[in-house]
Amino acid sequence: MTYRRSRASILVALAAGTMLAPPVIAQDATARDATPGTEGETPTDGDIVVTGQRRAQRESIATKREAFAVVDAISSDDIGKLPDHNTAAALRRIPGVSVQEDQGEPRFPVLRGLQSTYNRTTVDGAIVSSVDEGGRTVPLDIIPSVMASRVEVIKTVTPENDANAIGGVINIKTRSAFEAKRPFLNALASYGVYEQHGDVRHDKPSLRTAFAAGRTFGAADEWGIVIGGSYEQLDYDIPQVESASPSVREYARPGIAGVTAGSPVDSGSVNGNGIQVPTQVRLFWYNNSKKRYGGNAKLEYRVADTFHWELSGIYAKTQDDEERIEFRTEPLGTVANQTSTSGSFARGRNIVQLNQPITNREIIVGRTAFDWKAADAWTVDGDAIYSQGRLYTPNTSIEFRTRDAQGANYAFSYDTSDFYPIFTPANPTANRDPANFFLQQQRDAAVRTFEKSGQLRLNAAYDDGDRIKLKAGGVARTTRRRYDNSQINYTAGSGFTYTLAEVDAPGPEKLIQDRYLLTPRIDVGQAMAFFDANRGRFVTTVTPPTGDYRLQEDVYAGYLQGSYRIGALTLLAGLRYERTEIESEAVRTLRGVLTPVQNGGSYGNWLPGVHLRWDALPDVVVRAAYTNTIGRPDYASLAASENLSFDGSQPTLSRGNPDLRPRRSRGFDGTVEWYPRDGVVSIGLFSKDIRDEIFTLTAVQTLDVGRGAEAVIVTTPRNANTATIRGVELNVQQALTFLPGALSGLGVSANATFLDTRFTFLTAAGPRETGLFLQPDATANATVFYQRGAFEGRVSWNYIGGFLETINDTIPNADQYWKHRSTFDANISYRLTPRLTLYAEGQNLSDAGRRELTGPGRTYLQEAAEYGRTFWVGVTASL
Repeated sequence: MTYRRSRASILVALAAGTMLAPPVIAQDATARDATPGTEGETPTDGDIVVTGQRRAQRESIATKREAFAVVDAISSDDIGKLPDHNTAAALRRIPGVSVQEDQGEPRFPVLRGLQSTYNRTTVDGAIVSSVDEGGRTVPLDIIPSVMASRVEVIKTVTPENDANAIGGVINIKTRSAFEAKRPFLNALASYGVYEQHGDVRHDKPSLRTAFAAGRTFGAADEWGIVIGGSYEQLDYDIPQVESASPSVREYARPGIAGVTAGSPVDSGSVNGNGIQVPTQVRLFWYNNSKKRYGGNAKLEYRVADTFHWELSGIYAKTQDDEERIEFRTEPLGTVANQTSTSGSFARGRNIVQLNQPITNREIIVGRTAFDWKAADAWTVDGDAIYSQGRLYTPNTSIEFRTRDAQGANYAFSYDTSDFYPIFTPANPTANRDPANFFLQQQRDAAVRTFEKSGQLRLNAAYDDGDRIKLKAGGVARTTRRRYDNSQINYTAGSGFTYTLAEVDAPGPEKLIQDRYLLTPRIDVGQAMAFFDANRGRFVTTVTPPTGDYRLQEDVYAGYLQGSYRIGALTLLAGLRYERTEIESEAVRTLRGVLTPVQNGGSYGNWLPGVHLRWDALPDVVVRAAYTNTIGRPDYASLAASENLSFDGSQPTLSRGNPDLRPRRSRGFDGTVEWYPRDGVVSIGLFSKDIRDEIFTLTAVQTLDVGRGAEAVIVTTPRNANTATIRGVELNVQQALTFLPGALSGLGVSANATFLDTRFTFLTAAGPRETGLFLQPDATANATVFYQRGAFEGRVSWNYIGGFLETINDTIPNADQYWKHRSTFDANISYRLTPRLTLYAEGQNLSDAGRRELTGPGRTYLQEAAEYGRTFWVGVTASL
């Protein structure tokens, strides 16, 4: 590929020059000195010592009040802890924020209806490279929460903010030695117990350790330094039952010309009899062994209020070592003896599979920044940023199947009278006999991505000290991304019979959902030893690298904004322009031939914004905003590549679409906020109209992906016609310090967000309208906390409503939805000494699992996972 090397070289040279020059911290996007407004003072509590959760809540309220834009925040407590160990989990406490889970952990934040790939994630304003296979997503579990002093969500971006933020900007603000105002050392260590662990593989202890330390130094304490580090190890199991997409089907009714009665047809087909039957039952058991570790450092220099420079760096890595075992049963041929909830199949098929993906994610962020008060009314700031993200996922998988020619041995009857369908084999012995399962395929696969970005920003601001503020600036950013995948397949050679009996082991004794037994399964050690001893008897096939691509994206942006204050009213208006240039190179199979494909293009966006703040009363703030933002397509979506992956034994073929346009959003926001003593009560209304919304269309096609003709899930990103979001956010936080005696230690926090979303897109069958992709209609949080003397306790509730997860092109009944979910967490702590605290916490105390629904009325099983409860005990030290 031919890149614009001259531009890239200039950008790198400028970045290097700025790193060597005396720089400064870029202005906080929410700070009052960066955007206009009036200062709000934090009241004191008299004889009540403000610590722990109360202190964190007070700082979060102060951040919201002092910001000019619509901002919510979560602050760490006095021992350097966010309310949750996982940064993404902490974000669930913010109005308008839901979090998409992965492997049972909160990972991907969704802001006001927009999935995480279209929200900007930054650390101290610095971009963070993606470690996703194809998207712009930054999974927030990779960033240790111990490094954060505050996590901010900016919901109404001003022209000075990056425009690729339709939902908003998530900024993780790291700790500063100057904010602490004294030397500090915070450390914690904890031990965890997962309710579900050790049933299929090793049983490692779950533990966490972390520290952060900082101080100022120099003759006038003009220097500051902070360092931190963390290590986490988790080990837990997730039993799961599901039915692959499409999850249900119907069978043809009698009397249709050319169609055999009882033969399978799509759910909702005009030829169907209206009775929904599961396409299969898939039993999974996951063991996840995770390791996370990282470190951060920040060096700062300040000269009074005139000059500030900093140099900071972050390194973080996660490793998810997963073993996934599967037992799957599916029907063959026609149905018989059918009633509304039962029937039988004279032939069937069973599949046993093992997957062992090890997902390694790594991020590095380096930043140098300056802030210089050049004159009484003039300030100049800027920064240079380098960020990189790596993903490496090797995966060994093995699959055994029964032979379709012997399908009569695996006949079964089914019962769907309960939500969880039951398949009862006619011959239980043959159904589970390992000798009846023959090797289908063994595979060694690997996915690698590498993304690196360099960015320069420079801003100049004028403030007359009274009414007028002006600000202008620009940014140049280059991102390069590489994706490589490899697959080597092994099948049994001629005359070589390899059955599961050679390498089988019994499955877990525990029943999944109290009814499903997963046995037999593949013993990993035996399977690897057998393969090594018989390597010469396997036929080796290398899959062409059709998913590989290289991509470069250059972004150049400039803005001008100004504000004018008249008494209690401040108006800000501005304009931002962003130009995006893209070049990509990929490999694709065209008419059976592996062919390089090159694409390139560019687009520009003019993005006006108007914001208003009115300090209507001493304790009442009214805000309004008109914003324009964009959402660039995912990198993998833009490349003309094809990527074949396997979810268990189900193949999925993902195709890129170089013709994708960026989504464009126009938003209106209005909030009213009342700040009683030690609290806030707010209501916000917002509306977004999105043009060229991007979604993934799913269809099922019969293709040969190396194992013979089979059903393959084919996904392709497309632009939709329109999408709209209308919403209301309600929020209350209050420390009940006005109550008498011991009751004054109580505090409450609650918020709820309600959305009305509409999403119109074109399918092969014509236009369809649904709710917005991946966005629940309602989310809510509530927390009651108590702090008195040495004791502190907290109980939290989180609710995420149901939402649309997958859209099927030709079968609307195959759309998949997540069901609503509620979880409860609790935390207690006791200060043994002013510097030493013991704490205990329980997560998911309601034992809430995950259900995914499909079919007519969203009433049929697609997927159900059990997470269980988790308990932690630990100690923190503050010196």
